[in-house]
Amino acid sequence: MPRSTLIRIALVAVMTSVFLPIGFAQSQDSESVAEAARKAREKKKDAAKPAKVITDETLDVKKGDVQSAVAEEPKIAGTPDTKGSTTAGAPPNPVAKDDKKERLKKELTDLKEQIKQSLMDLDLLQRENRLDQDAYYSQPNYGSDTAGKQKLDDEKQQISSKQDEVARLKAKLADLQREMGESSSSQP
Repeated sequence: MPRSTLIRIALVAVMTSVFLPIGFAQSQDSESVAEAARKAREKKKDAAKPAKVITDETLDVKKGDVQSAVAEEPKIAGTPDTKGSTTAGAPPNPVAKDDKKERLKKELTDLKEQIKQSLMDLDLLQRENRLDQDAYYSQPNYGSDTAGKQKLDDEKQQISSKQDEVARLKAKLADLQREMGESSSSQP
């Protein structure tokens, strides 16, 4: 056989091996498209059913089935007990001491809330400062960025003052707790 014939046969074999899998793959895709269409129709049939909406008119309520809509309020730590429990045989506490105790409890809860808010603000300031430091020091010429350096210095000053405020509030909290302990121990 001449050489050109061998090359033609080899070329036909290569072309056949290339195009045969492509044609086979197309026939499989057409089956999967038809299958996907069937599945989509089935989903559409299932989704066509409307969901049941419950309203006052559609709700069947029997006379004895209604429950109270009033819920009990949870007791928050540090708040005064509103039920006013008294021990049997003990004389009632003077009104002035109760007022002072109630005022101290209110101050204590307000102070705890202030401390919580100050700590959250401090955390936010520290995170913002870390981000700004990363942005400032990642610049190749950060030494010439005086505005960035000034911003970092201002943030450090704010963090320092917020830390002082938190320390002052915590000291005030300790004093109030000590005062609460003294007032409760002085009662009979």
